[in-house]
Amino acid sequence: MNKIAIFVLLQLTFLLLLMEFSTLATPPLITHTDYLTLNYRPDLQLLVLRWLRDASLSEMQIGHQEALHLARQHAATQWFIDVRRRLLVEHTHTSWVINEFLPQAATLLQAPLRVAYLMSPHRQRTIDSQPELQAIFARAHVPTLPYRMESFMNEAEAIEWLLDK
Repeated sequence: MNKIAIFVLLQLTFLLLLMEFSTLATPPLITHTDYLTLNYRPDLQLLVLRWLRDASLSEMQIGHQEALHLARQHAATQWFIDVRRRLLVEHTHTSWVINEFLPQAATLLQAPLRVAYLMSPHRQRTIDSQPELQAIFARAHVPTLPYRMESFMNEAEAIEWLLDK
């Protein structure tokens, strides 16, 4: 091998190592599973969760923990959660999010957390028709909580509410 070929080979190796290191140092802004798409919008300083189907409790907990991890990396305290594709409204899932996860997330983020849920009309009717679900959602609106949560059926209104600090 001549000196030029060795030099080019060394440069290519260095570039490949640099690219590999930079991808390890910078986590992806988008995470995708078969049940959840999760991304951070730096232009809006907004964390976006889009549930793609009904999820088991463990999937939901994993998805929310991944969201919290991403939020902590970016100090994201505005969360947009799209649950229109989740057809079932499970008491245990809802209670876990409202009573356990959101207070924990707000505490770990060390800032007021604002969460906008985008719901389908069917999901809202289901919540409105079940007193136990109504009670769980009512607890999410207690003013002393370390987070604010609102439900919307229009994405633009939800984003506007989040960005109107």
